[in-house]
Amino acid sequence: MAVSLASSSKIESMITLIRKTRKLPLPGEVLVKAGDLVDPDTPVARIALRPGIPWVIPAARLLGIEPQNLSKCMLVKVGDKVKTKDVIARAEQGLYGRKELESPTDGVIEDVSDRSGRITIREEFGKEEPPITFDVAFEIKCKPEELPKHMLRHVGQEVKKGQMIAKKGEAQAFFTKTAVAPVSGIISDIDTKTGKVTISRPFKQVIVNAYIQGKVSSIIEKRGCVVETPGIKINGIFGLGRETHGVLKVLTKGPEEVLTPEMITEDCKDKIIVGGSFATNEALARALEVGVKGVITGTVNYFNLTQSLGVKLGVGITGQEDIDITVILMEGFGHLNMRKEVWETLKALEGRVASINGATQIRAGAIRPEIIVPFPDYTGPLAADAVVDSDLKVGMHVRVVNEPYFGAMGKIVEIVKEPQIIETEAKVPVVKVDLEDGRRVVVPRANVEVF
Repeated sequence: MAVSLASSSKIESMITLIRKTRKLPLPGEVLVKAGDLVDPDTPVARIALRPGIPWVIPAARLLGIEPQNLSKCMLVKVGDKVKTKDVIARAEQGLYGRKELESPTDGVIEDVSDRSGRITIREEFGKEEPPITFDVAFEIKCKPEELPKHMLRHVGQEVKKGQMIAKKGEAQAFFTKTAVAPVSGIISDIDTKTGKVTISRPFKQVIVNAYIQGKVSSIIEKRGCVVETPGIKINGIFGLGRETHGVLKVLTKGPEEVLTPEMITEDCKDKIIVGGSFATNEALARALEVGVKGVITGTVNYFNLTQSLGVKLGVGITGQEDIDITVILMEGFGHLNMRKEVWETLKALEGRVASINGATQIRAGAIRPEIIVPFPDYTGPLAADAVVDSDLKVGMHVRVVNEPYFGAMGKIVEIVKEPQIIETEAKVPVVKVDLEDGRRVVVPRANVEVF
């Protein structure tokens, strides 16, 4: 059941213009054009490639230089294509002449690190390259049926060109026979009848979808596009799981009610369900079992989250967990009611399609899980975006968007005129905030969001 804007001025006042950049990790093919209307599942860009194997080269050591001087010696830059034997770096050694570094493979320069002194080259595979089969049993002088016990790499494992993959004999070098991979790829077959090994270069297609319903506003050449839509965006405190979308379905009667497994029925399949204060371990497990796409709740117990979904949470950032459900916590861990205004907003949006993403990073460059509900046909006035450090005033309700008070809500009680030295020893403009838990804290202005 869609929300009637005519009867919901509060919802209408929250609609803002949302823009999402949809971009490939590497150059590829853009499938849409500016002005196209897209749905969450619409492919907007793709790469059709064979995944390259990274070659990490200890360049500074090979050139005899300090790691921090590597960039100065490079003859190519990140993104350049190189061929085998191309000179990619050169170091002048004064009286000792010069040292040059050649590329060991065809590929693309992916990284040059002045910290580690290493160069990473991503080997390029072409679509037209067929699997390579060669007689390893003949090379190491063994019977075909004995080949598996001499293999150093096995079916499904990645190998690089020139890497030893089989060895017979452990005694003197003269009696040892070895075989090396003629190309890079993945071992797809070891034939004990013929003694031959096959190395394949599996085809892989990377597709980026629109993620939200809206219109393509601009194209990023060879990489993707920007999709925009009028809509409502709500940020949570913590989440996990990838981008997904589904119809919102509110299961609790209020923001203080606990989400329990009996509330999650079979008709919740493929939906994004909304709870209240807390989701039990059994509720999370039931949601995964039923096929729920997403769970939005106030809080959970940390151990419940990892136990019921069978995941380990990343230290730096979440959002890439290999699970079939996305979870967003509006208040964090513990046992807190969802904020009334948030629950009421989600209740008013029930029946609409929402796009959600659980990605969370709470260190520098904070990333928060998001809920986006598009209103693609809306033509009325748009609300202003939530802004960070814009015309802050005493009495404003704000949310802290960085550590150590990430996600905490409060009210500004003082705007300090002179920049202050904070814990990181930086001198920055700050505000004093009374948090909802009673603490008064000093926070950099750039770390608060008007809420």
